[in-house]
Formats: sequence, C-alpha cells, structure tokens
Amino acid sequence: MSKLCKAGVQLREQIDDDYPDRDRKSDGWIADARHMAKGNSDHIPVDGIVRAIDIDANLASHQEETYALVEKIRKCARRGDKRIKYIIYDGKIMSPILNWKRRKYRGANPHRSHFHISFTTLGDNDGRWFDLEGEQNERSKENGRELGKNIFSNGAGDLSSSRPRCRCNCQCSSSISLA
Repeated sequence: MSKLCKAGVQLREQIDDDYPDRDRKSDGWIADARHMAKGNSDHIPVDGIVRAIDIDANLASHQEETYALVEKIRKCARRGDKRIKYIIYDGKIMSPILNWKRRKYRGANPHRSHFHISFTTLGDNDGRWFDLEGEQNERSKENGRELGKNIFSNGAGDLSSSRPRCRCNCQCSSSISLA
C-alpha cells in the first residue's frame, strides 16, 4: 500500500491548521489514471512512497493569500529546505534551477485550481516542521497546551499560585476565562 512521504504529510497538516475552512476539492497526492498514463509524475508511488501533494488554491480567503502561501513555501526551499523539489502554481514553476526564481511552466496543466509541491527523497522520512515564516516571523514555540486556561486580571504569570483579582485589584477573587 502506498503512503505519502512524511514531508508531504507535515506540510499538508500545517496548511490545514492555518486554513481550516479551505476548499479541498482539488487536493490530492496519489496518482490518478491520467498521471499513471503519463508515467513520470511524483504522484506515482516509488517503492510505496508518493512524493507530491496538490493543495486547492481556494484557501477560503482572498486569492492573494494563495500566492502568499506559495511564496512562503518557495522561500522556505530557497533558504535551504532540501525536502522541497519544486512547486508549480498559476503557470509558473519554481525549483533550484535559477535559484527558485519563477519561470514559465510548459506542462499541459497550468495548475490554476491548485498548487503542486513535489518532494525529494529527503522528505520520505523527514516530517519536521516547515519554517514557512522564516527566522524573522518565527511562530511561538511555547507550550500551546496552556492556551485557554484562566488568566487572572492581575496579569500574574504563574496561574497556579496567583490569587485571582478583578479589574479594580480588590480581593473579590473574580477571574477572567479565555476558554
């Protein structure tokens, strides 16, 4: 049975987390009959591993958001993430050829309803987080399990030992819940 490479699983999960209401109509990873007939697609399993994903271009936001996301993936690859082999979207292909610059894609499908990401064999077993924001806009690495707990209005950082207070800073034990 075929499976998607770990890098593909990770990137798809990151996109799903960032765009939970996105359209998935054009999503895919395993080759259909058209890909199989062509014979040279990364959607075709090699040794049981598929090294490509398609993500629907409708992210349930402005169309510019799709271009921005593709640009983040391109910059991640350009910064040195060797798991990404190439990206195709809106009639353009981006790859290490010409240092990840966009150039005209001459394939039969211009990839306007979805964008395509192919992965190298390095992505087969490497499911690390993709740094789509770059070093300057790094996501918080704090423990997200603490989110939604009661935060007291006195701003105390240690939730377990702080005494809850209301806005007037009296001793009435009022707390604010963000859950």
